[in-house]
Amino acid sequence: MEWVNYSERKPESAGVYLWRMGSRVAKGITVIARAKFRLRGAGYDNVLSPEFDRWNGYSVLVPKELQWAEDDASFPDVSFENLPDARECPFCNRNPTIKAFEWNQGCRLSPEPYILNKFQLKCCGWIAAVTFDHPVTAIESWNSKLSG
Repeated sequence: MEWVNYSERKPESAGVYLWRMGSRVAKGITVIARAKFRLRGAGYDNVLSPEFDRWNGYSVLVPKELQWAEDDASFPDVSFENLPDARECPFCNRNPTIKAFEWNQGCRLSPEPYILNKFQLKCCGWIAAVTFDHPVTAIESWNSKLSG
């Protein structure tokens, strides 16, 4: 997969793309999210921009390290890079994955991918829905429970 720096070249047309950016909450973790690149109002102009952008009244803001790639169906809607490996689940024999959401006095639907701040391990129904503040902590906790 070829990642393109958004600051150097933007997608040419509206559509769904994969977006890669650093997490603002889990330092050192990279978030990859599937999101729309859509036409939006920006003052007097309409511009193409990712759906997780922010309008500050003067310009459309996106993370400065933002990268994009053509959509790839093999990726989940949200995934993470730079995570340790989680041990295989003893119940379903699959490797759990990290699921994330944004919590701030309530759960938001479709928050910006770079502000996801709560993390859970998921695979089968046997893993309890324990929430962590960092995905590495979730994986380390899981691995330690299975090793001893």
